Amino acid sequence: MPKKRRTKPQVSGDIRTIAVKILIGSLVGVLLFFVLTALASFLLWKTDTDESVYKFVILSVGAFAAFAGGFVAVRPIRKNGIALGTLSTILPYFIVILVSALVAKSGMGAVGWILLPLQILFSAIGGIIAVNKRK
Repeated sequence: MPKKRRTKPQVSGDIRTIAVKILIGSLVGVLLFFVLTALASFLLWKTDTDESVYKFVILSVGAFAAFAGGFVAVRPIRKNGIALGTLSTILPYFIVILVSALVAKSGMGAVGWILLPLQILFSAIGGIIAVNKRK
C-alpha cells in the first residue's frame, strides 16, 4: 500500500483571509496571556513568592502566549510562518503594554522592552512549527 503524500490545504492567499487568521491568532495570544497571567499571579500570591520572580514569570507567560498565537494564526494557512507569526504578535504586545501602563499608571519598564523581541521570536517559532507540522 503506497504512503499518502502530504498535501497542503488549498487556501487562497488573499489579504482578507490572512488578516482574519492573524487577528484570530492575536486574540488567542491576548486571551492566553491574560488568563495565564491571572493564574500565575494567584499562584505566586498564594505561595508568597518573592517579587523578583514576577518579571521572569511574566516573560515566560508572554513567550508561551506569543508561541500559541503564532501557531494558531499560521496553522490554517501553512505559508509564510515567520512573517505571519510575527504579525500575529504585534497587536497583542501593544494591548498588553497599554493595559499594563493603564493599571500601573506609569510607562514601559525594562520588562516591556524585553518582552517585545521575546514575543516576536516565539511567535515566529510558533509560525514555523505550524507550517512544518504534519496533520
